Amino acid sequence: MRKNEDADKVVLMLGFARLSVVGMSISIAVVVALFIFMMTAILLLTGDPGDQFMGDNLKKLWVFFPGYTVSMAGSLIGAAYGALFGLIGGFLIALLWNLTHYIYIGLVVIRSLWWRMMAE
Repeated sequence: MRKNEDADKVVLMLGFARLSVVGMSISIAVVVALFIFMMTAILLLTGDPGDQFMGDNLKKLWVFFPGYTVSMAGSLIGAAYGALFGLIGGFLIALLWNLTHYIYIGLVVIRSLWWRMMAE
C-alpha cells in the first residue's frame, strides 16, 4: 500500500510543480525591458524624423515612466522601468501561482484523509 501512496505523491508533485520566484521575476523583467527598448529603437530607426506625430503612443509612456522620451536615451530609461515592473510582475505571478497550488494540494490531501477516515 505504501508504494501506491508514494506514486500518488509523485503524480501530484509533477502535476503541480513549483515555479521559481527568482527565475520567473528575472525572465519577465528581461522580456519587458527588451520589448520596450526594441519598440523605441525600431520606431527611431524606421520613423520619419520630420513627422511630428511619430510615436504618439510611445510618447504617452512618460505618464507611467517619468523621464521616458522617444529617443535612444529614453529607450534605456524605458528598459530600466520595464525591468523594474517586470520584476514586480514576475514575482507576483510566481508567488500567486505557488500559493494557489499549495492551497489546492492541501485541500486534496485533507479531502483524501476525510474519505479515508469515513471508509474506516
